[in-house]
Amino acid sequence: MRSYSIYLIKEEFAQYYYGRERMFFNLFHQYAHVSGSLKNVLSRQIHYITKPIPLLSVHHVLQPLFSDTSNMTKTGACQLLSKKEGQVLEVTIEERMLQLNVYGSYDTETAVFEILRNFKGDLLAIDYDHKRYGWIKPVKERKFV
Repeated sequence: MRSYSIYLIKEEFAQYYYGRERMFFNLFHQYAHVSGSLKNVLSRQIHYITKPIPLLSVHHVLQPLFSDTSNMTKTGACQLLSKKEGQVLEVTIEERMLQLNVYGSYDTETAVFEILRNFKGDLLAIDYDHKRYGWIKPVKERKFV
């Protein structure tokens, strides 16, 4: 199984930290592995640099991939699940994070990333298990004349 956490980063932070994505990775990784007052501080920092995921827009964009199931949970998250020919694709849309779990070939996750690449915003994907991270749609560098 491959698992990705995808965050919608505010444009000002995405532009400023372009090329320094490791700092985002360290922040999110620390948040996942600490407790106590430090977790509260990191939570506020993450809340400050991320934007809420537009649930209806993302659901509408991803819906063609998920003919099987779509559920709404008590926490307000939306869960999409697709099982086809030994491939399992699960997307959970939370307030400030998309959780993508993929079982099977890389073609399945590539389809999701291609759809999200066309979606507006600066989406940062993080694979904590393999310590990989990057922009789904790379930020364009500004040219100053």
